Amino acid sequence: MIGREFLRCARYAGAATGPNIKRALLGKPPQYSPDRDFDTLHIALDLAIDFKNLAIAATCRTTIRAFRGDLRQLQFDAVGFTVFAASVDGRRVAYVLKGGKLRLRLPRPLAESQEASVVVRYRVVKPQTGMHFVYPGKHNPRNPVQLWSQSQPEDARYWFPCHDAPHEKATSELRAKVPAGFRVVSNGILVEASNGRGSSTFHWRMEQPHSIYLISLAAGKFSEITEQWENIPVTYYCEKGREDDARRGFAKTTKVLEFFSSQTGVRYPYGKYAQVAVAEYPGGMEHTTCTTQTDAILIDKRAALDNDLDLLVAHELAHQWFGDLVTCRDWSHAWLNEGFATYFEVLFQKHDKGGDEADYELYHNAKVYFDEESRRYRRPIVCNTFKYPWTVFDRHTYEKGCWVLRMLHNELGEDLWWKVINHYLRKFRDQSVETADLIETIEEVSGRNLKPFFDQWIFKNGHPSFRLHYGWDAKTKKGNLWVLQTQDISQDCPLFKTSVEVRFTGPGWTKNFKEKISEKEHRFSFRLPSEPFNVEFDPDHLILKKMTLRKPQKMWAFQLIKGRSAWSRFAAAAPVAQWGDAASLEMLERAIRREPFWGAACEMVRALGSVKTESAFQRLKGLLKIKNPKVRRVVIEALSQFSHPAAGPLLAPFARRDPSLHVQAEACRALGALRDPKWLPLLRSKLKERSYRDVVSSGALSGLASSRDVSALEILRRNSLPPHSAYHRLTAIRALSDYYKIWPDAVPWICNLITDPDERVNLYAITLLGQLEDERALGALQTAQKDPNSRVRAYADEAVEKISAGIEAKNNKKK
Repeated sequence: MIGREFLRCARYAGAATGPNIKRALLGKPPQYSPDRDFDTLHIALDLAIDFKNLAIAATCRTTIRAFRGDLRQLQFDAVGFTVFAASVDGRRVAYVLKGGKLRLRLPRPLAESQEASVVVRYRVVKPQTGMHFVYPGKHNPRNPVQLWSQSQPEDARYWFPCHDAPHEKATSELRAKVPAGFRVVSNGILVEASNGRGSSTFHWRMEQPHSIYLISLAAGKFSEITEQWENIPVTYYCEKGREDDARRGFAKTTKVLEFFSSQTGVRYPYGKYAQVAVAEYPGGMEHTTCTTQTDAILIDKRAALDNDLDLLVAHELAHQWFGDLVTCRDWSHAWLNEGFATYFEVLFQKHDKGGDEADYELYHNAKVYFDEESRRYRRPIVCNTFKYPWTVFDRHTYEKGCWVLRMLHNELGEDLWWKVINHYLRKFRDQSVETADLIETIEEVSGRNLKPFFDQWIFKNGHPSFRLHYGWDAKTKKGNLWVLQTQDISQDCPLFKTSVEVRFTGPGWTKNFKEKISEKEHRFSFRLPSEPFNVEFDPDHLILKKMTLRKPQKMWAFQLIKGRSAWSRFAAAAPVAQWGDAASLEMLERAIRREPFWGAACEMVRALGSVKTESAFQRLKGLLKIKNPKVRRVVIEALSQFSHPAAGPLLAPFARRDPSLHVQAEACRALGALRDPKWLPLLRSKLKERSYRDVVSSGALSGLASSRDVSALEILRRNSLPPHSAYHRLTAIRALSDYYKIWPDAVPWICNLITDPDERVNLYAITLLGQLEDERALGALQTAQKDPNSRVRAYADEAVEKISAGIEAKNNKKK
């Protein structure tokens, strides 16, 4: 699953800090895969969907095979059902539904390996989780009527009885009856679509075994758009009238299919691939053969100027191999699903848009992992001491997992890496795996024992932090490099051992040296032809690390202008900006104007903006004419940090109109940050401007909040409530939390949003309450800790711990 900014399996906002968070979420007894008395062979669901009453009437037929003899009772995970009847092999049986388990007493014991057919007839009304009805109402009158499922990690049990664990794989089929005009999308191949009086029935069948949580249902008044990759039908579903937007959002699908099939050597393993865009969905989910996507994937023509969700498309498609075809055995090994999908995003990015784009994605992946590691908790990637499985769907699993695979790729080399991937997918096809299986695969293919690598990066905590100092010895013509590992060393986070490249560039020459890092401190000397222009440690950024390097200013200047990669060039921007003199600012401006990669230019602009001088302001002002909207947006962001009388007139035209939605929204935010009341009417005029994901109106809301004008408070309150869109509301809620010091009622106001029908809203509200650390929120949060949705419970646990820690700290201070 994926969700960053609601689109990349990310947490929706910055979270609480400190060891109490690790204690709340990870300091628990170890979790293991549950025992099984039987193997699930096939699941057949017959559903009648009642949109009016938000209900499904269902029959679940499950074919099982007993693992052992004398089996007298069957137990399924099942929550929130009303069960009407149950039978085994056609005979009615007694059942008990209690404590999240449905227990059936068998009419006669099953022998070892004996198969049986289990039928349960039941009804689910207003599903607690696992399945979600979308409908127009006071909360969002613009909503379509839809239904979608989201069973990861263990929520299938809320809409059908099953053994709800990732290692359980079965074939499946789904037959659903819906009102006329609706479509149903599910796994596998459409066997039949038939029409009755005022209704339609769709029958889908998945003939390859897949994990229970991947069984899918999406229903709505969808348009169908069809393409083809080789002989595989590729289909997109969206609300009617959004067909062109769907074509933009899903445009790279067939290219991704081709790339992953070619590179892995394992052709796309299923008979069809579909993607369905639905409302209120918090990201993407890799349901086998039929990914469910957020409707943010529907990108209009203006938004397409500087928006695409190609990484989302690539991530979910990568899961068809890593997560669906080969699945983690239990959630402690979730990185085998999510780390692979995140890394394969990057590989596709490199293939599609080039190395600089891929490097920039890796740079951001490292940043968000470092943020979680320093502000929330540090844990091994493989960790089974979680309270809820959802906890491990974090930045360690996704972004650090991605980085570990990149380092493994580099360690093995190009040829061996792809041989390992091919063997891994073929060997474990349609099976579940643990990390040990990947280690074994590597040894089988390469002969290399990489257990030390996995012990260091997967089964232990942290990453290396390097402090480096470079000096030149003119007498010996040697460059000297002192390397110190500065991370906290412990049994859980030992000294890191790694190979690293050191690159020197001089007049007409380049020298690369490979060194081994294994101790806390190293002193290296390198004989060179002459004094170098530059030295770089890990110049190709192949190691996940934090690093500070002291070297002469002229080396940073050389790297800024002539660095081989965009990453090397923008890494030099902050050190150059620290000088703050006229020459360095001129150098930065020149580097920005000549930089071919937009991401590097953005980082350079941020560095220039960090110098709060008149000269820096004037140079930023001159950069407003840059054509690339992504860079122009960051220039406006940087200008907003200057309290300069000329800023308002400069920014107002961009706020009124710009080809780029994000530039216009950023200008609105910037005008508000100037705190000049004359710009408030302009910001208010933008609140009703409709745009993709309400980017412009959300920017205007942010601007009003930044103005700290008391009159904006009522506007923020109104805009935090329905019928405004989720994107719009989240901006207003964030702003209200910023007004907390002058409006204490922000806390009870946000507490009321915890029960919002849109999960994105209630999770964001919970997170903000944790950040405010106000004990008045404890009652509402403690109620949320009992929510059926494990995501809600995990967020609430974190918020409660943050508030409790703050109370404890205050009490200790009084003592």
